[in-house]
Amino acid sequence: MFNIKLLKNLKINRIFGLLVMLNVLSVSFAAPISAAETTKQNSNSDYGLPTHRRDGGSRGINHSCVSNSNSNLVALIPEETVGINASTSPKLFFYVPKLKQQKTLEFVLRNEQDELMYEAFLTTQGEGIMSVDIPSDVQTNLIEKDTNYHWYLSMICNSQQRSRDIVVEGWMRQSAIDVATKQELDTVDSVAQAELYYEEGFWYDALSVLARDIPSEKEETIVKAKWSELLESVGLKELASAPFIESELIESSVKK
Repeated sequence: MFNIKLLKNLKINRIFGLLVMLNVLSVSFAAPISAAETTKQNSNSDYGLPTHRRDGGSRGINHSCVSNSNSNLVALIPEETVGINASTSPKLFFYVPKLKQQKTLEFVLRNEQDELMYEAFLTTQGEGIMSVDIPSDVQTNLIEKDTNYHWYLSMICNSQQRSRDIVVEGWMRQSAIDVATKQELDTVDSVAQAELYYEEGFWYDALSVLARDIPSEKEETIVKAKWSELLESVGLKELASAPFIESELIESSVKK
């Protein structure tokens, strides 16, 4: 007579073996992830690093340097993502609220070991969007690719009490663009370039290319629409119509 229990065990083992084989085959024939897809996935990672794009400064009536208590200093960055850039002289963009009087801003760039790489003091007037440029010599000589760098922008409300500074902070990371994308960038207009940069995860470059030149009257509407679309994609639609304002560099220093 057959051993019923043994027969059942043999059937179970065969079924289990077949399932394992099918699983191995499915993994073997799965489409491999391309280098471009891998770069994009890495570009969109937050690397476990927090950002703070809206200031958490004091809003007391007597010691806030912002006119409207509901307005914030805001970094134009994704909320939880390390900003990737490809440019040798990247720009970072910030919304400056209406101030009671002109104030000095301090921009600081540090590496992951908290060593100072670059520091700049600036002034600006009016309410709107200002840019901060990281000099090309800093980017070329000090910034390593695929390494995270921590930046801060502080509005100095009282130089004798820096604890009252209004501060935003985030991260940036220098990465290379693949050859195919670079070739395509050379053949399209600024709006298409911004879209390509955005799709590949290069946030700072996407904004920079739209703010790089004053568009012609014909292009202005399209450029503004793309700018608004990019800011809306990271939850900053309310700042899309803010005007651009100039900033003046007072003093800067680079790591020796």
